[in-house]
Amino acid sequence: MTSIVATSICFPSYYYSQSVLANALRKYCLAMNLDFDLDTIDRFFNNVMIKGRYFMLPLDSFYEPPGLEVTFNATIEATVSLVEETVRKLLEKTALEAKDISQLTTVTLVSAVPGIDARLMNRIPFSPNLKRMPIGGVGCMGGAFGVARVADYLQGHPTEAAILVASEPSSSLWQGSLQRDLFSMIRRLPEDPSQYSDIIMTIITAALFGDGSAAVLMVGRDHPLAKPGQPQVIDSRSVLLPNTVHLMGMDIVDTGSRNILRPEVADFVKVGLRQAIDPLLTNHNLSIDKISRWMVHPGGPKILTAIEQEFGLDDHALQLSHEALADVGNLSSPTVLYILDKTLSEEQPPSGSYGLMIAMGPGFSQEVILLQW
Repeated sequence: MTSIVATSICFPSYYYSQSVLANALRKYCLAMNLDFDLDTIDRFFNNVMIKGRYFMLPLDSFYEPPGLEVTFNATIEATVSLVEETVRKLLEKTALEAKDISQLTTVTLVSAVPGIDARLMNRIPFSPNLKRMPIGGVGCMGGAFGVARVADYLQGHPTEAAILVASEPSSSLWQGSLQRDLFSMIRRLPEDPSQYSDIIMTIITAALFGDGSAAVLMVGRDHPLAKPGQPQVIDSRSVLLPNTVHLMGMDIVDTGSRNILRPEVADFVKVGLRQAIDPLLTNHNLSIDKISRWMVHPGGPKILTAIEQEFGLDDHALQLSHEALADVGNLSSPTVLYILDKTLSEEQPPSGSYGLMIAMGPGFSQEVILLQW
């Protein structure tokens, strides 16, 4: 089995309350003379139940955003710096040297070449023979997806230690893409009413996503740091629902990038998670009532409610997910790792207890991991 030894979390220095962010969008629409009901912005920013979010990139230039080159380079630099801080913090917690790590998995949507992993190796003295696995295109599912794939690797390398690190610079969209996208769609709305649904989706995604970074140290069963009492990855299950690529993701449009999160996601979550969780538990002769810890990616309030209803969970089961959403928003791939970190900081369940780590992302896909303490 694969053991989860330690986690670390880091956030960038900029933090904005939800009201400040909503007000920035309102002021932009007013400054650009956009004919749109601005109360809609406040309503959706309130509906997602988020207090505030961390941003890698500041709002200083929101009304006069920089060009693509400046934004792209600033995004890469900010992401690598935050990832470096997170990995250094993880190594300090475990008293390991970077050279003791055999495999590094990085999850991010940053399309940098060379990737975040190679840039990180130029800042932290990993072995030049480090085995790397950069993962892109999985979005919010990335944290759980990464844990599952690292566990698969360590099954075949039981003496090794691996680090998974995830970070998504969602605030880069506030550097021009968000503004230009809203301007373009709202201006076209009188002649093309079909733009309205995309406008609402853009406002909702602008209200949801924040920045952060999370790292996890995992070791194989024969590694010296594998000890009793740690959560172990028992099994995992992946599900992709066919013909649902339109539900979630990120599109490139003429104005830049656009987050995609369709309202039907909450309905498909129930279907996808049933297809993942039921056979996973059946294979291990378990039932839902045997799960004592739920680490669920909080894609939004409606998604959490859908999961609670589908599996008959009480108010306490997803408490950490609700708290994470309220405190830091949807961090995309690092969010479920943030919840894992919070879980490990609490009193641990009795030996033999089970937990589920759950995330969903573009595809439309689900990743479910069965843990045992």
